[in-house]
Formats: sequence, C-alpha cells, structure tokens
Amino acid sequence: MKVLFLTNIPSPYRIDFFNELGKHCELTVWFEARNEANREWEIEGLGRHFRYKFLKGRTFGLDKHLNWSVIRELNAEPFDVYIMGCYSSPTEILAIHWLKLRRKPFILNSDGGFPGNDRWLQRKLKTYLISSARAWLSSGSSCTRYLLHYGAAADRIYEYPLSSTILSERDLEPLSPEEKAILKRRDNLKDIVLLGVGQFVPRKGFDVLLKAFAKLQRELPDAEVSLLLIGGGPDKALYERIIREEGIRGVTLKSFMQKEELLSYWKLADVFVLPTRYDVWGLVFNEAAAFGLPIVTTYRAGAASDLVREGENGFVIGVDDTENLAARLKRLVMDRGLRERFSCGSKEISSRYSMERMVERHLRILEAWQGEGGVPAREYLHLDS
Repeated sequence: MKVLFLTNIPSPYRIDFFNELGKHCELTVWFEARNEANREWEIEGLGRHFRYKFLKGRTFGLDKHLNWSVIRELNAEPFDVYIMGCYSSPTEILAIHWLKLRRKPFILNSDGGFPGNDRWLQRKLKTYLISSARAWLSSGSSCTRYLLHYGAAADRIYEYPLSSTILSERDLEPLSPEEKAILKRRDNLKDIVLLGVGQFVPRKGFDVLLKAFAKLQRELPDAEVSLLLIGGGPDKALYERIIREEGIRGVTLKSFMQKEELLSYWKLADVFVLPTRYDVWGLVFNEAAAFGLPIVTTYRAGAASDLVREGENGFVIGVDDTENLAARLKRLVMDRGLRERFSCGSKEISSRYSMERMVERHLRILEAWQGEGGVPAREYLHLDS
C-alpha cells in the first residue's frame, strides 16, 4: 500500500509515528518546511522507515507554507492513499484542490480545534476544505466536534489515540530519593513541585498560574511548594514582573528543553498544570499522564476532553479563572492521597495512548479504506473497536 502523508514540519512525535507506520506500508512523507520560527526541536530518526522530501517553497509568518512544487510532485507520482496533515496552509489548500479536481479521495488528518466566531467567508472556506475529504482522522472527542462543525460526515470520522512520543521503560523509571534531592537542591525547589511546560506566550496562561500560585502562598504560607515553569519565550520578562509585584517565592523559570532534558523534571514533579487559553491538543498532557502526574488545565485544551477526567486524574477549569485554579492547586498540595489517586488515574488513561496503539489504529483504518474503495467501514469509528 503506497501512502502519502503531507504535513507541515518534522516534529519529533510525528517522526516517531512515521517510522513506526512505515514498517507496515510504503510510506512517503512530504514536509512543507524544515522547522518553524517558534520551534526548537532536535529531530532524530528522520526517514528511518519512510521516504521523505522537503517541498520547495516559502513560509509566511509562523506556519503558513506555500510550496508550489506540491502540484508537480502530485503529478509525478500516484499513491493508493492520500492523507492531508491539515487544511489551512496554502500548500494544503493547493493539494486539496488538485485532489478534488481529479476526483481522488483523500483522508484529512486533524489534531483538533475549537469552532470560533468565523466571518462568513472564513467559515465557508473552512467548511469547503474540511468537507472535501472522503474520511477524517481525529485526535479525540474535541477534534471530532470541530470536524462535525465544519461539515465532516459523522460516520466517516475515525478517532485515534494521539501519542506524543515513544517512552521506553528506562525513560519511565522513577528517580531515586537521592536523585530527587540533588535536582531539587540544584534548582532551589521545595518538597512539592508544581510543573508547567510550554512556551512563555500569552496563549499558555502562565500569567494566570503565577497569580494563582501567589494566592496559594498567601493561604498556605508554610507549605513547602515550588512552581517550575519550563519553555522559555517572549513573556519571560512579564512573568518576572508578576513575581516581583506579587512577592511570589519559590518560582523557577527555565528555557526550552529537548525530550531527554525534560525526563528528570517529569519524574521530579508532583502536579502538572497548564491553564491554557487555547491548545488544539497539547502533547505535554500525554507526557504528564505517562509519568503519572495529576493534571490541572482548562476546557480550552483539546486533550482535556480525553486525557483529563474530572475528579479522577485531574481538574478542568475555566479560562483565566485564577480563583478556581488556586483552589484546585491548594487541594492537591494539601492532600497527598488525592495526588496519589490522580497519579494512578493518569497512568491508566495513558496506557491507551501508546505509539503502538496509534499505529495499529491507523493501519486498521488504512486497510479498511483500501478494501472499501475509499470509504472505511463504519465499525472503525470508535477507539475501542
């Protein structure tokens, strides 16, 4: 089976997925760019088990790629299955038009989204592009609602367990008490560590988290708790100002880290918190769950609908709700038993979101697609089927 996947950039989780999927089919991946301005990933294993090509073109802004060469490449080589990694870049729009004009059915993959107050023309364009697919790959329930809003057919949306990366048993091994003590001394961290991972930009809501942490400190002045934020970015100066003005103690800010550097901090943390204002999914939630962390986030994280069960492994609150965020963090700081129960819940949920299951799910859908002439059988709709 010859499969083409058109996507934006070679992000680490996609490379892991492509390498695993490429073991089971003849996979070709076309990338629209090598990287984006707000990404600092180091990529390993590119093309180990799949063919790939970087399309010639230009990038506008952060992530709008225009690769005129995509038409030439589509004309040059036929495939059994065409998968569009998204629909919003000029390159993807060109490819979708090409496929429609030639009546070639394609699958549209989506990581998620939230319907907004679109202008009439914007809504029409989104609906046209999304509804042009013959089938849709959805990262979860939030993404499925988004696709339905823009014209996808309910009986041809196929959810898959989106996995962030491959974590080995060694990666998941806990730190020893001695290792934890050394790391905490080095970074000036106290007994309980609240961890946030993400770019220091307004969208992530770390300004709200800092104010909630200040409230937590006022209510629990003797609590041995620290806040560790990892990601770096343009809002660092703002966070430092909030820390000074609020008189906050015990906050450590760190720059962006690669996967290997982050491992120790996932193991060190007691709670993961990301009060995001908008994340179509949020792969950090996959990692937080894999390491058994209680999770506190907002309903504007796409992953929250699938990876966070209210009262079972975390809390989901409203956007910019400083009071509620502080209250939820206070409960977790004060109740070790609750943290332990939520930790077990996160590990149980995470077990369903492995790379192996993600690849297996895609293969079942692709095999059904080929067998049914471009319309996979309805029973493939649900994750547990």
